Amino acid sequence: MSQVVVSYEGHERYTALDTKTGHHVPVDCPMTRGQEFGPDGLLAASVGACMLISMNAFAERHDLDVSGAHADVDVSLGGQPQLRIVAIDVTLRVPARFEEADRIALERAADSCPIKHSFRSDTEIRTRFEFGDDPGGHA
Repeated sequence: MSQVVVSYEGHERYTALDTKTGHHVPVDCPMTRGQEFGPDGLLAASVGACMLISMNAFAERHDLDVSGAHADVDVSLGGQPQLRIVAIDVTLRVPARFEEADRIALERAADSCPIKHSFRSDTEIRTRFEFGDDPGGHA
């Protein structure tokens, strides 16, 4: 059985079904309708969620609290002769402050996300981390 089934409902409406959970996500074309998640938005959500999941898995094993963390993700389309995602910008914001060694370990954990490492080598992925009240962050 497939993990995800995407169905065309008509009138530029699509639905993605997670066959394990039964959850549905409406999908449409961001360039025409733009009322639901588009494929690029779902991809951005996948990268951000995977990085947060990877970071949190490490945090839980090391008794660190990353509650309230969130990822801001932007994808950029381009490319010739075929349109594709050429860049992904991720900013991970964690409200808590950590010692430098823990912060570096959390960043490495987030960077280990398998989704992030599934793109072509010429897809630029820029990651920025902000901890506590450090709005400048670092890469």
